[in-house]
Amino acid sequence: MPRTRILFATVFLCLSVLSAGCTTAATAPSLARILPDECIVQVGERLALTLDGVIPPNAAIQWEVSDGSIVFTPPGLNAYFSAPTTPTVVTISVSISSGTPGVEVPITRQCIVQSDGGMNPQPTVPTSGGNVLPQPIGVTVIISEVMAFPCGSVDYKKWNQYVELYNASEQPVDVRGLWLHDGGGTGTPDQIVAWRERVPNISPGDGTIVDTTVIPAHGFAVVLSPIYAQGESPYRMPYQFPQNTIILTIAASDSLGDDYFNIIGDGEGRDPVILYAGSASVADRILSTYGSPFTSTYVVEFRDDRQDNLPLDLHACGSAERVSPLGADVFDNWHEVPGGSPGDAPY
Repeated sequence: MPRTRILFATVFLCLSVLSAGCTTAATAPSLARILPDECIVQVGERLALTLDGVIPPNAAIQWEVSDGSIVFTPPGLNAYFSAPTTPTVVTISVSISSGTPGVEVPITRQCIVQSDGGMNPQPTVPTSGGNVLPQPIGVTVIISEVMAFPCGSVDYKKWNQYVELYNASEQPVDVRGLWLHDGGGTGTPDQIVAWRERVPNISPGDGTIVDTTVIPAHGFAVVLSPIYAQGESPYRMPYQFPQNTIILTIAASDSLGDDYFNIIGDGEGRDPVILYAGSASVADRILSTYGSPFTSTYVVEFRDDRQDNLPLDLHACGSAERVSPLGADVFDNWHEVPGGSPGDAPY
């Protein structure tokens, strides 16, 4: 596999709208992003790319890739990426120059190039509601652990909650743009982004990786609330993440799941968790679940089916961890972990 060469894009941009001066510092989320959110392509195939967001007028746009090739024409808002002939992770970068130096922000994203040779037919995942939705070919990202009963009262739980993801496949997987939903009647789904996109200046832990959404083969990522590092005594849980654990967060809200009750797992208020690809309102593919919920094409119809003992009835400060990574979302395939073990599991 060729070694990936990371290219960093430089963006020069004046964010002033109402005045002629450039006094406001830019951040990556306020600029542009490279679409599609789920960048997975077969070897040798072509993929259409586009820039979405705020682009300065008359800006010069330059696309580059670390492997394969890319074609674009002025003004450069759209491009075509031709994947290399071997599986790898390609870094796509865009340089936007407005002619006013002063702000440098990288606009990059990674794209999975996977082989189509020897792949099994596209698998499907049956849900408890009888639906069958497809998974991406060769991609198996699962919900491996949920901190569903964090320590403390409602006001403290928001800091300590997390959802752990495990990549059970033989290739890296980019989870940027996937969605988490807790199946509750209030709140909105949470879209996954890199920790640094939302919290650029605070580290969630020593040795963690905060600037990517790509989970390596058989690797872990942990989705934290963006206010995790702001937790206060007496109930803050400063988790000890294993070295090189990928830390993710969510694009908009400050809490996972319901905006007030979060993904609390005690008593009748406990919620399932659904990982899916699609949009805030429509699920194109259900990728993984905790709590055997009823799922549907429409996100508003997600709910706990109340037909089994899931989600688990946990003790305070306990998480639910999947026993077998590729096992079904059933009662016997989950167990409680006192204190949680984010970024770590026996597989």
